[in-house]
Amino acid sequence: MGKYFLKFSFIGTLYRGLQKHSNRNILDSDSVQGAIETGLLTLYPKPVSKARLYLTSRTDSGVHVLYTIAHIILENKYNTLYDSEVIIKQLNRFFTKTSHFIRILECIPVVDEFSSKEIVNSKTYIYRFMIAKKYDEQRVPILETCHTYHLRSKTFDIERIKQGTQLFMGLKDFRTFAGNSKKLTDLKYVRNLNTLSIEEAQPLMPFDELSTNFDYWHIVVSSKGFLYNQVRRIATALLGLGTGKINEKDINIMLQVPSNQNWNQHLQVLPAHGLHLVKVDYDLDKLEQFMIENKSNNY
Repeated sequence: MGKYFLKFSFIGTLYRGLQKHSNRNILDSDSVQGAIETGLLTLYPKPVSKARLYLTSRTDSGVHVLYTIAHIILENKYNTLYDSEVIIKQLNRFFTKTSHFIRILECIPVVDEFSSKEIVNSKTYIYRFMIAKKYDEQRVPILETCHTYHLRSKTFDIERIKQGTQLFMGLKDFRTFAGNSKKLTDLKYVRNLNTLSIEEAQPLMPFDELSTNFDYWHIVVSSKGFLYNQVRRIATALLGLGTGKINEKDINIMLQVPSNQNWNQHLQVLPAHGLHLVKVDYDLDKLEQFMIENKSNNY
């Protein structure tokens, strides 16, 4: 059996999410996981069994990833390792030809005992939004439409949002901030955020003259792990606070009386396209303990 550490990125607009939604044995190119597994079938020599990608993160449809890590299992009839550089080049060539917005950034052969989940230290997300300097401005820079939420408000208070981030710090029960997950029943809702802040950002394409009509912001949050929809719901609550839809007491009630039924009805969860998984911090020393020297093979 051949196992490989994988680092990759993607633009999530066209995908139903990072993870597959269909039977594990069915090719599913509508998800990022399925597209990568399909691409692995193009390697030479052809894998003798279906390639498997094991994830460390899950994202919704429309969420973007600057980089995340995983591991793959590949076997061929020669029972030898594939060249890592060949895997990277072949997969990226496949994605380009098939119009997939996925790129493999790194591939390293590892021993069978390796698990990518075991080396994860933390994950960092940003929720990106913009607000027009003039309320009635409707001309949105085209590059922002798939990556940035357009917040419309006459009462936006950035200082209130900055202060509101402190409401989420410390050990909290985030049950109210978790979307319903039908598959997982043993979730741990009590979690601790490493950081939560709001930072001024820049336009994605400063050369677009429309970009000067907006102010750009990032809600930045990091933790060891997150619940389903947790980041988007935290961002939703903070923007609700900054626009006056809710107040600090409302957030405290959702945190102090945790329940799937206690989500404030004045809030509509923000769309996925503003959410970006920026990075997965991992223990490089641990990874190096499992690495195998990559030797080229002549088939």
